[in-house]
Amino acid sequence: MPVTQEKLRQVTPPRAVTRPHEEETGKVRVIYGVHSLEAGLAGRTVGSVREALAQPMNISPRAVALVNGAEVDATYTLSAGELLEFVRYAGEKGRDRAWMEERYGVLGAGAFDLDISGQVYDLYALLEILGLAFEDIKPIDAHVMGENLYAVRYFDPEDRIIVAYEFDGQFRRVNEVIVHIAEWMGDAYFEFNWGAWCPWSI
Repeated sequence: MPVTQEKLRQVTPPRAVTRPHEEETGKVRVIYGVHSLEAGLAGRTVGSVREALAQPMNISPRAVALVNGAEVDATYTLSAGELLEFVRYAGEKGRDRAWMEERYGVLGAGAFDLDISGQVYDLYALLEILGLAFEDIKPIDAHVMGENLYAVRYFDPEDRIIVAYEFDGQFRRVNEVIVHIAEWMGDAYFEFNWGAWCPWSI
């Protein structure tokens, strides 16, 4: 006697839904240069992961965050199975102090907050949302460069450079201009005892 479909449904237990191992454990793969790891980071923001791994993976504060190849900001929330990469694009090196000051003004001459889409951000908030808010980074000033184009300048004591980081109204990187701090310090740069950190005040 043939078994009806209804009988089969009654006696056959439902099949368990299987998920990829990455989804079960909430794993996300993180890569920066030669460093790579997998960890249960699903549900965390890119900014929090970056802060936690900055020292263990030696992530540069100027590295841009990509998720599955697309650039994201610090507020992006990671999902299981995603690939988070930190990459450093080539900035406009070779520019000098005169060029930077012609474009952005002398150091400290810019604004200390920006109104972007009706929201006011101070320098530290800008660095935070751009994924640049590391302990040793020293914000300098901010600028409105044009329609939907902004810039924030900061001092990176590890690389001993002044960086002008340009971004759009969605906080996406547009460009970086990099000038070595020796352009401002002159001979004092070579006499200064840098050690492991830099207390020199701009």
